Amino acid sequence: MQDKEGLNNFWKKLLHKYRFVIITDDSFEEKLSVKLNRLNIFAFAGIFVFICFFSALLLIAYTPLKEYVPGKSTTEVQKSLIELNIKTDSLERALNSKEIYLQNITNIINGDELITPKNTEDILSSEKEIFFEKSIEDSLLRVKVETEDKSSITFNKDKNNEFLMFYPPLGGIITDKFNNKTRHFGVDLVAKEKSRIATVLEGTIIVSHWTSETGYVIGVQHKNDFISLYKHNSVLLKEVGDFVNAGDHIAIIGNSGELSTGPHLHFELWHKGIPVNPENYISF
Repeated sequence: MQDKEGLNNFWKKLLHKYRFVIITDDSFEEKLSVKLNRLNIFAFAGIFVFICFFSALLLIAYTPLKEYVPGKSTTEVQKSLIELNIKTDSLERALNSKEIYLQNITNIINGDELITPKNTEDILSSEKEIFFEKSIEDSLLRVKVETEDKSSITFNKDKNNEFLMFYPPLGGIITDKFNNKTRHFGVDLVAKEKSRIATVLEGTIIVSHWTSETGYVIGVQHKNDFISLYKHNSVLLKEVGDFVNAGDHIAIIGNSGELSTGPHLHFELWHKGIPVNPENYISF
């Protein structure tokens, strides 16, 4: 009974009507009179709060005000992030290509197998694969002669690179020619002792070190994806990172390395990772 009486009293208070009156201050003239109860007030207040909340959500969602919400990124920031992601992906691919490129240069010098990048076609047309097994024939010296230094410049015979002019690395006689089938990827040049070796094109020194098989080796990176290698030297005159012009002296002929039997130069020319016959590019 007490619960029912309490509930009835609650509803009576909730539905009890009040008069809301607006009057003037000086004449007490009634301007507005409204009958209200507590239930109406709660209902109006709830509707008003809902409308305000819903309007605020619309303003935040569909106006530039959303950019001022903590944790919400602006349009410019989003565009910058997208551009940075694209640039990062491009830099990562370029970095991976450079790493493979430099590793292949080291493999060429050491006679190891080349690394083939993923998703690339085989660029060899005449040879399916190239073997890099070490061979004593690569460095045999067949004839010993002494000749005067001579120099000449010739145009590249490759039609795709006809504007390149190659400088002969050494004035001497070829004793062992380029032979892809026997894996002799260069030419052997014999000259007098202490003859200076010149770079065939301008470029940057990328290799300048010593190996047990080929002795003192120096390599130059040229434009149009050409690389020239000079092996069995006695002295190296340049260091990695040095820029050289065509005809600059970079080494002195020697007899270094286990595969060498006399003073000579083993010269190799590579184009896009493939050994090419130097005689097609240089007039020795």
